[in-house]
Amino acid sequence: MKALFLTLLLCFSCTKYAEVSRDSIGIHIHPVRMEISHLNEIEWKVGLKKEEEITQSFTFIVDMPEIKQDDLDYLASNRNVDAWILRLIVNRGSETQDLGSLYTLFNPTKVARGAQGGAASSVTLKVFYAAAYASQRFRAFKCPAFGHTKKLAAFDIAGENEEFSLTLGQALPYNEKSHLVELTPSAFNGGNSLIGEYFVEIAAYDSKKKMIHSAFKRLPMHIAVTREETVRVKSCDGVHEEFK
Repeated sequence: MKALFLTLLLCFSCTKYAEVSRDSIGIHIHPVRMEISHLNEIEWKVGLKKEEEITQSFTFIVDMPEIKQDDLDYLASNRNVDAWILRLIVNRGSETQDLGSLYTLFNPTKVARGAQGGAASSVTLKVFYAAAYASQRFRAFKCPAFGHTKKLAAFDIAGENEEFSLTLGQALPYNEKSHLVELTPSAFNGGNSLIGEYFVEIAAYDSKKKMIHSAFKRLPMHIAVTREETVRVKSCDGVHEEFK
């Protein structure tokens, strides 16, 4: 028990918090550290006898900024910043697509009954193929919708875990729909192909007035999906379960 206590104490004392400073220009948060980790493929057994294996989705974890509670309280009371907002961007060649956004509150106990106290230390994002995204019903199909038979063949975490800064300035409305992070992974529709580079961007957010107080800052690390394979599912030839 003593060894466990010492280990926890050591881990706590080694936490490197971002510093919040103020000047005439605005509020600066530095150094911000946000690592992307635990990238996993979610496999999907398909076919009338579930004889083949394809990809349903992939998930990854984003570590949130470490900031002392006093500084979070200052941001909330003086700037009405009560959350971080994250958006997921995918680059596919020359095409860039905003897949959506989510936000995580500094003090979820104040708005969510039964939620754990304190800002979230990490969030989990889940990117589905379109054939599985729509609903649990679609994910229960033996023969996936839209003829989906793809499996991820090459994907990895790219980039370096580098520190960066956030500067809070003039507040601007954020009109895109975003949802509150809950216990389950936040889901995004990646489309019929998941090939691309997936970037997470963060900004300081007023969840009540739907305002952002900083420009979105892109994390140095990202997810790179570079190759897919097509799996032949013979028993599903000509089957379109989404039309039943």
